[in-house]
Amino acid sequence: MMMNMNEKKILFAFGCPNRDLTVERLRHAAALAVDPAAKKEFFTLAIKLSDEEITDWYRNFYYNMRLDFERMPHHKYLPDRQPVPIEPTVREYHKSVMERIREQKKRSRRAMK
Repeated sequence: MMMNMNEKKILFAFGCPNRDLTVERLRHAAALAVDPAAKKEFFTLAIKLSDEEITDWYRNFYYNMRLDFERMPHHKYLPDRQPVPIEPTVREYHKSVMERIREQKKRSRRAMK
């Protein structure tokens, strides 16, 4: 069975290792979809997967497809020389918050005088 990238994305979003539950979920998604093109994609994929011959290899196919999608980069390419922002550690964040609180207290004391 051949699948295009859109069908794999749909399977990634709505699929599970159990083929029967996946087919049922896709039929429900097709019934709820508003866009006719999306409705057709969901329903044709449900029909493709409803074939009994697929039961034997579907589980392995599903797990391999999930691994392939998880390895794909989901971010924009950054050149090697471009700096990458790094999230502050919890300790650094706590320290910066405490400094802001001290500054606010100093300002409020000055305003009271």
